[in-house]
Amino acid sequence: MPDVLRVIDFGRVTPLRSQTCWHAVAYGVSAGAPPTLSFARPSDPYVCLGYHRDLSEVDLGYCAARGLPVYRRMVGGGPVYCDEGQLFFQICLPAALVPASRVEALRVLLRPAVEAFRAAGVRAELDADGEIVCGEAKICGHGAGQIEDAVVVCGNLIESFDHTRATRVLALDGDEQRSQTLDLMRRYVMATPADAGTFKSAMAAAYARALGCAAQPGRLTRSERTTMAGLDARFSSQRWLAGPGTPARPAARQVKVRAGVWTFAASHGRSAVVASVVGGRVERAHLRAPGLNGRAAAAARALSGRALPEVAGVLAGFGAPGAELAAAFATADGRRIA
Repeated sequence: MPDVLRVIDFGRVTPLRSQTCWHAVAYGVSAGAPPTLSFARPSDPYVCLGYHRDLSEVDLGYCAARGLPVYRRMVGGGPVYCDEGQLFFQICLPAALVPASRVEALRVLLRPAVEAFRAAGVRAELDADGEIVCGEAKICGHGAGQIEDAVVVCGNLIESFDHTRATRVLALDGDEQRSQTLDLMRRYVMATPADAGTFKSAMAAAYARALGCAAQPGRLTRSERTTMAGLDARFSSQRWLAGPGTPARPAARQVKVRAGVWTFAASHGRSAVVASVVGGRVERAHLRAPGLNGRAAAAARALSGRALPEVAGVLAGFGAPGAELAAAFATADGRRIA
């Protein structure tokens, strides 16, 4: 086990550096630097996209018009809106110290964060889905990945959150999906204003206890600073932003709000559906099928509260238009949400 947990507080940094600083730490830990807990707060808002995600998930026109930079990170997850109302933390360990199971690794590495939230006065819990929550709402967005021989988990203390802008930066399938996504975002993503100093101190203490070592303030090594400068250039390039390749475009446009909570939009033939799914059940649906002859609202009501596997059976009662809608629903995939 390590003797020291290095703690680096980068303070307020540019949007670009709020990403490249902790990536540089990951390369350093991979090369032999001690386990490191770092903090950073962006000076301005921006959008960040997971490594394997399609750039088309971001509304690039909206971002450009409002001066929002877009960066691609090296760990997973969809596009997220980041700003100065969020204090970001990253815990980075040699891969050999982390459980091989991704699910177990996340739980082990997020439990100290839950302790820190509680020490700062937030009634946080780690739920069965591996989300840090207060009640039903997510209070910490997290991402994880492996960079060379280092594992890193990133999260945030959300002191304030612009739900409208966080929804608006996403490329969605029209106003209906945007409206449904915003409604779910307001319900299931919650800001928890807390003293940042208390939170950072509690987090350093919690991770040090978990690792059985002492927390010590640190700084980047010369090698890590050189790496960070290189990452600045890489992350600023259009080639990097474009991504490692073009993944197969899914039939449905799906957006995760938190574990088990998502919206999707899909079409089949002349019919289209936009729906909100909570806990595997349709909570709200907006249907368009010319052949329904005014029965779209009735079909939508019939779907309310139904589990996704039940949808086709419900829509079978609406004839051929219902079958078209069922085919659109069938393109949604709850397993693909991440």
